[in-house]
Amino acid sequence: MLFRSKKQNGLFTIFSQDDLVFELPKKNPVRKNLYKDIRKRMRTSLAQCDRLIVTTQPLAEAYGDMVDDIQVVPNYLERSRWGSLHSSRRQGDKPRVGWAGAMQHQGDLELLIDVVRATASEAEWVFFGMCPDEIRHYISEFHEPVPFEQYPEKIASLNLDLAVAPLEHNRFNESKSNLRLLEYGAQGWPVVCTDIYPYRNAPVKRVPNNSRAWIAAIRERINDLDAAAAEGDRLREWVPARWTPEEHLDKW
Repeated sequence: MLFRSKKQNGLFTIFSQDDLVFELPKKNPVRKNLYKDIRKRMRTSLAQCDRLIVTTQPLAEAYGDMVDDIQVVPNYLERSRWGSLHSSRRQGDKPRVGWAGAMQHQGDLELLIDVVRATASEAEWVFFGMCPDEIRHYISEFHEPVPFEQYPEKIASLNLDLAVAPLEHNRFNESKSNLRLLEYGAQGWPVVCTDIYPYRNAPVKRVPNNSRAWIAAIRERINDLDAAAAEGDRLREWVPARWTPEEHLDKW
C-alpha cells in the first residue's frame, strides 16, 4: 500500500513508530501474532517513506539504517485530557499501592510477585489492566481495561498513595518512553520504578530489579505517607512543566 501510494501521488510520506517491534519480549502476547519477518517488513515499508517519527533516541538508533530522515518527538500528555483530573490520597484502610497498564506486561509484572506477597498485609494492592494469576488472591482490587477515552479518568479513580512501574531489562523496554511516569505523575502519585533508561530523567525512586530493593523502597513510602505525598507533588509539578504538547508545539 505504501509503495502504491508513493508511486501514484508522490506525496511526502511520514511513518510514526512508538515501539521496537522486532524486539518484543518473549512473554509479550502480541509476539505470537507478529510476522516472523517483521524486521524485513519494517525496512521495506520505511524505504517508501521520507521521514520516520519516533518517541525516543534508542528507537531512532534502532531504526537508523532503515530511513534517512528520523525525528525524535517524545510522548506528551494533553492538558485537556490530563490536566483537570483529581485523585485522592489515603482512601484505604491501608496505603493503596498499585499499577496501571495494558495487557502486554506479563514479564514486567512477574518482577512484583514476591514483592506483593511480602507486602500484602501492609498495603492494599490495586491492579488496573492486568494482574499475574500468581498474586490475584493477594491483591485488594483488580480493575478491567476500559476504552481509551475513559482511561485518564479511570486511572485517577484508583486513588493510590504509591504507584509502581516495573520493567524487565531488555532492548524493547530500554527503547520505551516515560509515558507511564507521566500518567502517574499527573495524579500526584509518588513512584517506585525499575532503574532503566526511560525512567532516569524523572523525580522518582529507581531501584534494581530484585525483590529486596523493591520491598524496601515500598515500605519506606507506605510507612511515611507525608514524605511520599511530597514526592508525588514534585512529580506532578514536573509533568506539566516538561511533558505537555502545549509547551512543545515548535517541536511538533
